[in-house]
Amino acid sequence: PISEYALGDKGWMMRLAFLSMAVSIGTATIISFKFYKKIPGIIGSILLAISCIGFLLAGIFNTDPAITLHGDMTTTGTIHSVGAGFSGMIVFGSLFFVWQSYKHQMYSEIRKPLTYATLLLWVSEIVLIVSMAIYLPRNDGNLGPEVLIGWQGRFMILCAAIWILVFAKHTIKIKV
Repeated sequence: PISEYALGDKGWMMRLAFLSMAVSIGTATIISFKFYKKIPGIIGSILLAISCIGFLLAGIFNTDPAITLHGDMTTTGTIHSVGAGFSGMIVFGSLFFVWQSYKHQMYSEIRKPLTYATLLLWVSEIVLIVSMAIYLPRNDGNLGPEVLIGWQGRFMILCAAIWILVFAKHTIKIKV
C-alpha cells in the first residue's frame, strides 16, 4: 500500500505528500463552501472536509507495516487506517458536486470537466475496491506482500489529485 512509503528513512516524503493532499483538499473545501450553496454542494463540501481530515490523520500518524495483523496494530497505525478510510470521502463528495452541476444552470460550464474527472476518480476507486475484494480474502483479510493493491492505490491518489485540480480550476470560474 502507498502508506508503506512512510516507513523508513525517507518516510517523511510520503507523510508530506499526505499533508499536501490535506492542504489541497482543505483549499478545495473552502472554495466549495463559497460556490456550492445548495444541498448537494453542502453535502459534497462536508465530505471533502472529512477527506481532508483523513489525509491529515494519514500524514500525522504513521502506518504499521502491511504485514501487521489487525489485532496487532498500534494505536498510531489504527488512527492512520481510520484516516485512510476518511480520505476516501472525496470519491463520494465528487458525486454531489456533479449532481449540483446538472441541477443548476450556473454550473453548466464546469459540468463536462467535472463529470469526466469524477468518472476517472470513480473508476480508480472501483478498481481499488475490486482488487481488495479479490486479494484480501486470499490473505485472511490482512494486507501483506500477497495482496497486490499497491498500484491501484497509487492510481486512486493520482486520480484524486486530478479531480482536485479540475474541481478548483473550474469552480473558481463560476459567476456567483
